[in-house]
Amino acid sequence: MREKVFFMALYVMAVGEGGHKPCVMTFAADQFGEANAEEKAAKTSFFNYWYMAIVLASSIAVLALIFIQVFYFSIVLTLTLFLVL
Repeated sequence: MREKVFFMALYVMAVGEGGHKPCVMTFAADQFGEANAEEKAAKTSFFNYWYMAIVLASSIAVLALIFIQVFYFSIVLTLTLFLVL
């Protein structure tokens, strides 16, 4: 069961990463002009914050999945030992 949940989460992350990145990033970048130096700097900042958010969200998702797996496994193990003993 855990293996199925793990691979399902992995597939959902892969689809999410590949599905939104090419479209949303280019649409957001179109909002900044190239003529104004201030907007050009804002465009660079936008890409930095965008990638930072993607990396942080992916890391949090993986860590949360690990926490859930460890927590769930410890509860199941405790209950199993309690029922066996």
